[in-house]
Amino acid sequence: MRTFLLSSLSLALVAAVVPAAFGQTTTGGTRGPGPVLVNQIGYATGADKIATVVAAAKSPVKWQLKDDRGRTVASGTTRVVGADKASGDHVHHADFSRATGQGVRRLTVAGVGTSAPFTVTRKPLHPDLGREAMGYFYFHRMGTPVRAEHLQHAAHAHAALHPGDNSVPCYKNWCGKDSRTGKGQRLDVAGSWADGGDFGVYPVNHAIAAWTLLNIYERRNKAYPDGSLALPERANGVPDILDEVAYGSRFMSGMLPEAGLASHKVHNHAWSPFPVKDIAAENAMDRSAMPPSTNATYAVARTNAQLARVLRKFDAKKAGRLWSSAQDAWKRAEARPDVDYPEANDGTDAEGGGDYPDAHNSDDRYAAAAELYLTAEQRADRTARTYRGVVTRSAHYGEIAPVDWGRVAPAGTLSLLAVRNSLPAADLARMRTSLRTAADTLVKTQRGEGYPALISGAGAYPWGSNSAIVNRMMLLGTAYDIGHDRRHLKAMHRAMDYLLGTNAMRISYVTGYGAHRETDLHDRLAWGQYPATPYPKGWLSGGPNSTLINDPVTPTGRPAAKSYAGPGTAPNAWGSKENTVNWNAPLVWVATHLKSTAPDLTSR
Repeated sequence: MRTFLLSSLSLALVAAVVPAAFGQTTTGGTRGPGPVLVNQIGYATGADKIATVVAAAKSPVKWQLKDDRGRTVASGTTRVVGADKASGDHVHHADFSRATGQGVRRLTVAGVGTSAPFTVTRKPLHPDLGREAMGYFYFHRMGTPVRAEHLQHAAHAHAALHPGDNSVPCYKNWCGKDSRTGKGQRLDVAGSWADGGDFGVYPVNHAIAAWTLLNIYERRNKAYPDGSLALPERANGVPDILDEVAYGSRFMSGMLPEAGLASHKVHNHAWSPFPVKDIAAENAMDRSAMPPSTNATYAVARTNAQLARVLRKFDAKKAGRLWSSAQDAWKRAEARPDVDYPEANDGTDAEGGGDYPDAHNSDDRYAAAAELYLTAEQRADRTARTYRGVVTRSAHYGEIAPVDWGRVAPAGTLSLLAVRNSLPAADLARMRTSLRTAADTLVKTQRGEGYPALISGAGAYPWGSNSAIVNRMMLLGTAYDIGHDRRHLKAMHRAMDYLLGTNAMRISYVTGYGAHRETDLHDRLAWGQYPATPYPKGWLSGGPNSTLINDPVTPTGRPAAKSYAGPGTAPNAWGSKENTVNWNAPLVWVATHLKSTAPDLTSR
């Protein structure tokens, strides 16, 4: 994921240029939506239903909501929002929230245009999205053949990627000799997910993706039971969501050499070609475990501790092994607390993967201690007291903020709020209050924007801005679960409106959803079959990026919300059109939450 350096790919692939009027054309090549922008899927009857209308008028204009027979079911006038900083558009809002009748609808704004059709319903709007988004992880499994019977499209089946990961050398022999053979150590990192745009495996990024999926289970343990997903492990008595995370996390323990810190990452010595059509050639590329970091070692500790906790009732032996590995990783990180991974170009590693540099370790330590504490307490392990002390003495204790691979302390706090524990009731109450305050702030931010993103348009849009949005949606959802404030749930729905069409690019950023949707993403495997075989449903595009544009096709010099590459450019659009494990995991989270809470936003 995140090819931070310009890859050695031939820039001849840039032939698919950005159309001059992108926003009027979908990535599929058909004419896109006009300036009346809605959630292309639809709205819950009790949700806030607010369209963004791009119009130069300085005064309110009339709108009509019509059903599929052309009958007017509601009408009103827009509210002039004015200049939207994120997009540069002059916008109005058309609020038709009071129109709670069910059915297919279109919104027409006088002198402006008519929206794409959408549905108003009491039922879940996208009941299959969580399951489809979970399919992303099986699709990206490495070390095992990916079989047609478990995929949305049989053409995506392929032989095992990097089965040789069960014996990977340490780059420039940084981990020394094997005590048994006297030869250079080799690490067994078999069993992983391809991270995103490349075939590297990265503990710091994997850890936040795995945590997000396991948090779904710890909050809603009936969401993806055994047999609910298309997996080889179905019907084994273990919830499918745990099977998938357990498979993708096998490599984590193997990142630990005989002694010392975990490898920061494993990847090829050069960038893979785009697309990859020859699996054997890909597997033949030189590949190594790069030097270690404290952050990666804490990532191993926290992932294995959480997995040990959730798997204990299903497989006590595996849970025991994971628990031992988690404790081992913790001790190693504590012994060398300040080994940071540097930026590239200093000779530390090969160029064929992302860097994930991170000079801050205290958040990793806190998040790991939280998971170890909760698991130790579950197991009545005497070490619980030690880990609890690290948690409560940390400067991050109770921290609430959107999670990210580089800011993981909030994941520790959210685990403390999800799993029963013996922390002081007053402390847990303060965490819940902080969570509700953070959710209130997100609601306020959203209401101040022309498009219903949860990012302030006064600033830049980060790499993976859509992931920033779904991670904020997770805070809103957790706050709703705790306080049942409907404003938080409604704000989640409005953020989904943004992802599914109410945005400055006028497309749905989720593959397979919406008439005008993203259809090509920066994925080396899926692109190999594009356009003959469509991308699977339920993949989230990274989204507009105005912070770090180092690819040749994501446009520069545009407003933040429009810094997004055009149709057909995915091979060279890693800055805005990439997809990754830690972006699809929160999509699963929010889709699962919205489905389970659908009855809470009905209006009869």
